[in-house]
Amino acid sequence: MKNLVLIPVFTVIILSLNSCVSFSRKMIQDDLSELKDENVHMIDGQYKYNGYEYIRHDNSKSGTEGNIGKMLAVKNTLVNDCDQLVIKSVPLVQGKTYELEFMFLKGEELRYTFKYQAQLKKGLLILNNHISKCHGVPYLLGGCEISQSRIGLTKDHHLLIQNYKDNSGAFLLFFWAGYTINYAEKYQRIN
Repeated sequence: MKNLVLIPVFTVIILSLNSCVSFSRKMIQDDLSELKDENVHMIDGQYKYNGYEYIRHDNSKSGTEGNIGKMLAVKNTLVNDCDQLVIKSVPLVQGKTYELEFMFLKGEELRYTFKYQAQLKKGLLILNNHISKCHGVPYLLGGCEISQSRIGLTKDHHLLIQNYKDNSGAFLLFFWAGYTINYAEKYQRIN
């Protein structure tokens, strides 16, 4: 009898611990140019630092502009007053894996640079910037916040960054106290 009670309890705990990042494609599908192995280099270019269109989690579009530094969660204060971003991609030996270099500039001055590896999936590059922060007793009386980004191009070859954030756990999930949001921003190509 004890085993019959423990089986559902362990099943619920295991299912609640199995949280993964999930992007909503619906919010960007109307203005997406899919990347393929043969054209990933199209992501290379120079982009304005401030966005021109923000897409909220409810798929509504806003003219409120954010910036690339916030979308990529860059902690370095040198990027706060940048005005452009340069992206360079390098294919790696493992198929569909790329190294992306992000260079933040103010005028012609290089302020900050970093690299991410990315995988090409469904026409977008998923960055390896997966972040998981836990608080409280994870998945019981607290939760874990999970986030990740992916980038691609719009139909006009402007930069598109989409982020996913999830904050849920076993009890948070059951009481609907957590949240899951997707949002995206577009950045104009300079050249």
